[in-house]
Amino acid sequence: MNTIESILKPITGYLISISRDTANGWYTLEVGLPVGWVFDDNEEVQCEVLKETDNGNLINIAPKKQEITIDDLVKFVGIIIDTNETIARKEKEFTQKMEDMRERLEEEAKKYYEELDEIKETKFQTASEEFVEELQKPPKKETRGRPKANSAAKTGAKKETRGRPKATPNPTTDTTVK
Repeated sequence: MNTIESILKPITGYLISISRDTANGWYTLEVGLPVGWVFDDNEEVQCEVLKETDNGNLINIAPKKQEITIDDLVKFVGIIIDTNETIARKEKEFTQKMEDMRERLEEEAKKYYEELDEIKETKFQTASEEFVEELQKPPKKETRGRPKANSAAKTGAKKETRGRPKATPNPTTDTTVK
């Protein structure tokens, strides 16, 4: 491979022509860049849009100072290419990430609505059946208030007394006549 070809290899797909500006004594590069690619001139190199099309832009890359060489211009075009390829790669990664998140969210929404439908069908049906069964059972007799006096005798429990206990007769001190 020739030395010139190896130097130009990184920009070969974008390089249109190399020209010599005889008035200023330097070289310029004409490159074609896809639509939407970013580029701008700086203190050393200027970028001039020669033609805009639907497919891309034709750009003239020229030095602003006599010290800038053709190798510097090639490096600058390489920076433009690398920067825009990095942007495209990042955009693709982000688009893929968003697509993955959208798919996961759709799957989660699908599961949510399936669970919601299941609840609508089974939960109401089960609760309704339990309600009907409860209504069809014979009612239980419930007593309210205090238990009756004879209920203590049936169970063998001692009867509670309230207030003062009743006096039991004492045969030695009892003075009542019989």
